[in-house]
Formats: sequence, C-alpha cells, structure tokens
Amino acid sequence: MRTIFVALVLACCSLCNGLLEVFQAAPPPRLTFDNSACHQVLFTHDFGNSYNAPYVGPYSPPSNCNFTTTIFNLSVVSSGRQYDRLATLWLGDIEVWRTSTAMPTQSGIHWSFQKDMTIWYPLLTQGQKIIFDLGNLIDGDRYTGFFNVTLEALYYNDNYEAGFHPAEHIYPISTQSSSSNTTSLFSLPGDSGSVNLTIPGNTKNAVISVTASGNGEEEFWFTNVPSEYVHTFPENEGWLYGYSPFREVQVCIDNQLVGVSWPFPILFTGGVDPGAWRPIVGVDAFKLPSFEIDITPWLGFLTDGKSHTIQLRVVGFDASVEAGIGSVGDNWWVSGSVFVWIDDTVEHIGAQSFKSEVTGPSFDFHSVIGIAVAENGTTSNSSLYFALTASRNITVSSTITNGHDTYDATWTQSLSFSNIQNMTDLAFNQSLAMITSGSYSDSVSGIVSRYTYPLNLFSAYDVAFSGATTNPGSVLCLADRSKLTDGISALSFLTGTSVGSGSLKTRQNVTSSYHWNRTIVEGTEGLDTMDGEVWLSYSNVPANEFGISNYHRYGREKNDSVLVNEEGWGQIGVPSTVPLPPVDGKPEV
Repeated sequence: MRTIFVALVLACCSLCNGLLEVFQAAPPPRLTFDNSACHQVLFTHDFGNSYNAPYVGPYSPPSNCNFTTTIFNLSVVSSGRQYDRLATLWLGDIEVWRTSTAMPTQSGIHWSFQKDMTIWYPLLTQGQKIIFDLGNLIDGDRYTGFFNVTLEALYYNDNYEAGFHPAEHIYPISTQSSSSNTTSLFSLPGDSGSVNLTIPGNTKNAVISVTASGNGEEEFWFTNVPSEYVHTFPENEGWLYGYSPFREVQVCIDNQLVGVSWPFPILFTGGVDPGAWRPIVGVDAFKLPSFEIDITPWLGFLTDGKSHTIQLRVVGFDASVEAGIGSVGDNWWVSGSVFVWIDDTVEHIGAQSFKSEVTGPSFDFHSVIGIAVAENGTTSNSSLYFALTASRNITVSSTITNGHDTYDATWTQSLSFSNIQNMTDLAFNQSLAMITSGSYSDSVSGIVSRYTYPLNLFSAYDVAFSGATTNPGSVLCLADRSKLTDGISALSFLTGTSVGSGSLKTRQNVTSSYHWNRTIVEGTEGLDTMDGEVWLSYSNVPANEFGISNYHRYGREKNDSVLVNEEGWGQIGVPSTVPLPPVDGKPEV
C-alpha cells in the first residue's frame, strides 16, 4: 500500500538480504503513490565520516511535467554499529525536512519515510542546491555503520477542491550559508538567530514556520533540572544537566514577541535506552515537527518598505531572575521560513487597530531534597523531587485594509506545561511525568487547533564506574507517551492542501532492559529484552481525491521483532497514556 519505486526495490532487497524493516507509525501523505506525473531520484549517497561533509548537489524541477503535489521519499539502509544521527535537508538556505536515523544492527536495517513537500512549491519549481547533512563517524572498530541514503521525488498533478494557491515567496530565517556548501542552521543561544527582511507592500498573508531541536546536553531537555540542582548528588557529578526542563522557542519581530512554541519532546532512537526504539522508532523520530506562527496581524508594520529583524530564540526557566525566563544550554539547532502570499490587485496593504496582548509565562516551582543520615552521623542527599508548571497566553490582532476590502487578522495562543520529576540512587533512578498542552488559532482558517503531549518516563541505570568492559552497565526503561492533535496547518490551508480540521491520536508504550556490551554502542544478545506497542488513528477532510479521510496503524514489537503490524483506511481506538507501573527502585511522581 505504501511502497513506491526505489522504496519498493529496497524493501524487496531487505527481505532477500534479511534486513530488519524499521518504521515510524505515521499517516501516509496520500492514498496511493501510483500514477505520478513524473518522478526523479534526487541523490543516492553513503554517509560514513560525514561530519561537516554533507551531500551537495543540484535540484532541477522535472522537465515537461505539470504538477501541483510533490512527495519526497527517503530510504535508508545501514548495518554495523552506529549511534543515532540527526539529519537535515535543505533547498538552498531553507530547511525543508529534519529527520534522524535508527540505530542499525550487525545484519542490517532498512527504513523509508514519505513527506508531503507541496507547501514548498515555489522552491520545487526552480533550480536549487540540495544539501543533505547527516553527520556520521566511522572509526573501523567501534563505529562501523554507514548510512546509505536515497532521496526521490514524486510529482502529481492533483486538482485541489479549494484551488491551489502556493505562497509567492518563501524567505529563509537561517545563516544563509548554502553558498559555502554547508547547512544554514542557527546554533542557539550562541548565534544571533536573526535575519533582516523587507516584506512586499502588497502582502496579504504571512506565516512563519520554525523547526527547533536540542542536541548534546539539550537533547533530552525535558529531563533536565533547574541549574541550582545540578550538583544535588556530588557523588555522581556530571550526571544531571541544567537550565530546567522547560523550553520555549520564541519568534520575535523587531524585538517584539509574536508567538512561541513549547516543543514536543522527541525521544531519538539512541535515547535513554537504545533497545526501546527498534524496530518501531519513537514518535516523530523520522519527521521532526515544525510549528507555525501567523504574522498576518503584523502586516501594518511589515509592509512599510523598511527592513525588519526577525529573530528566533530559545529560553528556559530560571528561578533566580524576576520573570523566570533564563538561558539554555548550547546546541539548539533552529531555522525557519517566512511564507508570503501577495495581493496583486493592490500596491500596498494597510492595517489599523493593532493590539498585542502577551501574558506570562507564569511559573510555579517547588522542590524537596531528601536527606539520608549514615550510622556515623554524616548526611547526604538521597532524593530530589520537584514540580514545575507554566502557562502563557498570546493574542495579536489588527484590521487589514487593501483598498477594496477590510478584514480582521488575529493570532492567538494558549499554552500550559507541567513537569514532575523524582530521583533516587544518585539520580540513576529517575521518574518523569510531563504534559504540554495548548491551543492556537490563525487569521485565515477560522479553526481552533489543539494539542496535548503527555509523557511518562522512568529510567534506572546501573553503571560500572570501574571501567569494566565486559559489563559496562545497563538501563531499565519504561515509557508511555502520546501525541494528540486536532486542528489545521495555516500553511496547508492557505496553499489549498487542507480544507478542514484533522485529528491525530498516537500512543507508544515501551518496556525495555538494555545491557551495553564492551563497545558502548550495542546491547548484549541474550540479556536485552523489550516489549512495545504503538497505536495511531488519523482523520482528515481530504482536499483532493487522493487525500486521506481516515487511517490507522497498530504495531506490537518484542526483542527486535515485529509481532503485529496492522494498518488500514479506518480509525481505531487509541488508549490513553497511563501512570507507569511500579518496579523496584522506581520513585513516584
């Protein structure tokens, strides 16, 4: 049902060669991939020692081919020992896809994933420089896994119910470094995160799209602690990372806040317990989410013919400052794009009655440190418990005039956040109960979109400090999480590829015990165990005859094998995320 061209060939080869098929539960971008107007392989490339050495090549739109819809299919084969890696795909200075890799096995794995690229139509109809960055390391002993990557494009001349109206312009919010054959990511907070941009005077709609993810000590930011608690357990120095478990990605225009994102917590395939995410990877691991901010209410300022500064920032919680907003650790990789629609019947757009109401974020934080008293009377910290909550509301509105029409433009956001953690055994045992939820509405669709991201996570590490090589350590991981969304993308609505509200419900529940071998990259056969399930149910209002109305997928896995893999064109019930069951050493949250 979902295999196409190169993907079909690779899937058949994977079966013949005994490759493990890895997948992310996600709705396909269309009912069928048959009968494309045209298709082309954009590149095939092996990523070995590829840090600071991305694939760079030309993109040309297909000749003699009329198309509206574009689907990219990414297929990857890998074998050997390797960590998970982050990858970004660029058309010139604009990032169009952020993904990550699965961790391979010695006998090899394969996966493919398809993404609808239609909102990028203005880029896809012109010649571009393709940059695909997948930093990898091969050392001949410990790290042996290459990633063989194939990217193909399929084009369809679909007719859209509401018409096809792609943006006239897409501007990068990035370092704009493609001329140097490198990616254009901002690394925050070190970089400025800003660009100067002049918007056409007859712009009628504008939307900013941003992709942001933490790396290094910020990869699992949602398990971090406030900085003043980093040294709670001096016997295990360096285990805890700081700057709190709260992150806010901000979009500012001329130093004024226009919108924010409280990010979805990604668990990459090497995260917490590498045995927990194969063959079913974590939610959104193959397509990291972006977020949108409708800046149409700001057009009265932006269309004045002057250059304006658009800046991306990432901040955390800091109890030591009055407003509670503080810095974050290094290596937040961030980029964005400004999509602009033009009214070619007028020369200039005006606005009046502008109003911006921004509250918060308001925080509530409390903590408890447990104290243990030894027989000789000395004391030490035995546990750390804390709870952090936050909320914020944003409303920006104005009345847009274009000479022959007047309309109201409003962007609203309401966000809430709760993160409760409890740590014992020098923080080797760590329980997390987290939930991020919110709503937003744009100025064009009239739809209120809502989301909820519950995450329950427990990890218990047994680490050999003595430098043992036969049994370096193990981890027990319990994870239960969901992503629940209901609403619409402003970019898709304006383009015409979405005409109504859609709903996505997905849940992943995993229990895994993983024992590193001497390489510290692989597990240990005969000791590792894993059980997992994933549910996904999706509904939407199709914008063309090949759009998806309903889709579901259910998978069950055990010890690197898929026991059940069911999918179909209907919905299923998705059970709610529940508190994790008690296990030895698990602190309550």
